[in-house]
Amino acid sequence: MRKLSAIERKGVEAAIAEAEKGTSAEFVAVVASRADRYHVVSLAGAILAALAAAVIVMLVDPWASLRLMLGAQIVAFGIVYGILELTPLSVRLALRRARQVKARRLAHLLFLDRGLASLPEHNGVLLLVALAERQVEIVADHGIESLAGSAEWKKIVDAFTATARQGAVAKALETAIRDLGGLLARHYPAAPGDRNHLPDRLIEL
Repeated sequence: MRKLSAIERKGVEAAIAEAEKGTSAEFVAVVASRADRYHVVSLAGAILAALAAAVIVMLVDPWASLRLMLGAQIVAFGIVYGILELTPLSVRLALRRARQVKARRLAHLLFLDRGLASLPEHNGVLLLVALAERQVEIVADHGIESLAGSAEWKKIVDAFTATARQGAVAKALETAIRDLGGLLARHYPAAPGDRNHLPDRLIEL
């Protein structure tokens, strides 16, 4: 998955504005470069690298000094830990379950942080794409939770997930927002005087 271009960002924001014309629900779309850091993975990889460095030193020179062995371990530990922390490699090495949990947690935190939980009708919807994790999440407030488990909602979520994982992040967001907007418009149509409580813009982290 890759970050969105300026044109793609405008397309997603236009989709949000258009969807909200027909429903009282409000949408927030978020694209995060990564949901979180994976310190356990980085630490495990660095420890293995340090152990490997010690073995290599002993194979090359069985009489190597303790100082040389410790030095090699420290260097190997530092290099591998830095690479894993500063690149998406640790994400790719993490268990799929860990990636899912971190993406879901970020989505719920952003739902609160961006004010969706404070909407008067409790009808906010947040769509998250975590690029490094290749994970997507949709969080809906309890005002529309009756729809969140429906077959039509699940179909939209599945299509959103499949398209985003193919790398078409902007298309996935636009389609999901449009389809969710259409679904919500039938059950929670816009009323005269409805005002927009949240800005119609894409959030990138």
